[in-house]
Amino acid sequence: IPRPRNAFILFRCDFVAQKKVPTSVEHDHRNISRIAGSIWQGMDDAAREPWVQLADEEKARHKAMYPDYRY
Repeated sequence: IPRPRNAFILFRCDFVAQKKVPTSVEHDHRNISRIAGSIWQGMDDAAREPWVQLADEEKARHKAMYPDYRY
């Protein structure tokens, strides 16, 4: 059973999907994660809030699907 994604992972997935860093500039996902992490660290709580809400929703769905799941 996969773990539910946290707020940063959801942000990073969207960051990559929107091609904020074109593959012509950087194709190594380790570096893209570093760039996304740097942006995430610079965001204030209000900017992070949509991702936190999405993570909470995903966590609730995961708990409903797998009530006995323990990490």
